[in-house]
Amino acid sequence: MITDKQVRQSGFTLLEVLIGMSLMSIMMLLLFASLRMCVQNWNAGEKKIAQISQAAIIQNFLQSKLHATAPLDGSFLEEPQFSFQGEQEQIQFVAAMPASAGRLGLQLFKMSLQRSELGEQGSQLQVEIQPFFPQAEGEEPWVEKPVIILTKIKSLQFAYFGADTSSSRSDLNWGNDWQEKDFLPRLVSIDIELVNGEVWPQLVVALKVDKAFGETGKADASFGIVNGQFVNMNTNADK
Repeated sequence: MITDKQVRQSGFTLLEVLIGMSLMSIMMLLLFASLRMCVQNWNAGEKKIAQISQAAIIQNFLQSKLHATAPLDGSFLEEPQFSFQGEQEQIQFVAAMPASAGRLGLQLFKMSLQRSELGEQGSQLQVEIQPFFPQAEGEEPWVEKPVIILTKIKSLQFAYFGADTSSSRSDLNWGNDWQEKDFLPRLVSIDIELVNGEVWPQLVVALKVDKAFGETGKADASFGIVNGQFVNMNTNADK
């Protein structure tokens, strides 16, 4: 026979159930808050990694190309021009493309800051590439559209370190332009700030000048280019 006392002891009181449900709700709330914080930290970490990766890729591209700049003049072109020209928001130089790119020979690079299209914020960094030497008759011309390598730029500034003249006695200083000079600057710096407030570390590139061109980076008339290679024209003439 089941007594009333045994029936009362077999279940939970309403107060106990309410207390248990309250504790469980608090635990679930803490658990979801922890999960939300973990997701936010994960997303922030991925975004930061993406930003650092983008900066590293673009700065590596700029550094590798500028470091390989060739000090040539374009006096042989239909419209004579200096191969290296620099302003505060654009730069022009001559360098070689890697063999994997399928474009042999020296190329003329033009990098400039352009206004963004389609209502995007900030500006964009545009790169144009074309062969430096005139193409032979009958050869198909290179047709390549400008490439945008970076968008949402608040400010981009090139600066140039070198002497005002090719004389070794000239003082070295930084300037915002490098126009109509037949020798290269010693250093080029690039400062980039994006519209989201991110400031990239300043990139300073020492231009690599072949010994054949001397310390000033001015081309020596005794050297020329044959089959894409620098050769001593006097030696070839003797032969």
